[in-house]
Amino acid sequence: MKIMTALLSLSLVTCAGGHVPPVLAPYHHGDIIINNVASPGRHDPVYKSVVRVIDRKNGSTGTAFVFKNIKGHSYILTAQHICLRRGRKLETTSVPDENNETETFFVKTVYTNKEDDVCIARMYDTGHRFLPLSFATERPRTGDRVMMIGASEGVFPTKTDGYVIGHDLLGNDGSSDENTYAKKLLVSAGSANGNSGGPVYNERFELVGMLVANHPEFHHSSLCTHLEAIRYHLKKYFKR
Repeated sequence: MKIMTALLSLSLVTCAGGHVPPVLAPYHHGDIIINNVASPGRHDPVYKSVVRVIDRKNGSTGTAFVFKNIKGHSYILTAQHICLRRGRKLETTSVPDENNETETFFVKTVYTNKEDDVCIARMYDTGHRFLPLSFATERPRTGDRVMMIGASEGVFPTKTDGYVIGHDLLGNDGSSDENTYAKKLLVSAGSANGNSGGPVYNERFELVGMLVANHPEFHHSSLCTHLEAIRYHLKKYFKR
């Protein structure tokens, strides 16, 4: 535990600033992509939940995923260092279909938290275009296999996989206070610019975290916001 804490105490590199011009990975609807290589015939429903986030003002991109549909609009989660502040206007694009075509949607940030790097935004006029991603009912454990989808260096969608190698290192101190929750998750999967805000999910296609940074020295590892932290902020926002 002390070794892992020391690793996480080193400076971290966020993964937001990809290029805006779309560079699409080889993709067929419903395929799984690992390291940009499509594996036909293996369906992954998370592709119906993810979108690419574009900030036209500063030219950066990231990733987000839908967790709720309400009255023809979709609520998405992404990293705070992409949204920056409440009220900010962004764009999202869907996963390209079999004709390599995408849809663009208008987005407005409704909640941000810098400490846990969490942003909630409303994506307008989506209807039932997107499938809300289910959340895991159990906390992720060390050794669990996880997968991530993002927009690595502007290539969307890209998919990588790895394992949980550390958790609860920067957050939960064991107290029972309702404001105490696990904050971070460390996984053995590399990430790059544009991956921030992408879902980290288990083999049951359930969310266990959200990617926010890669490690500057251990490039095979990525830092994620823990599922418990995400739940805390969703509860806080919707309670209002």
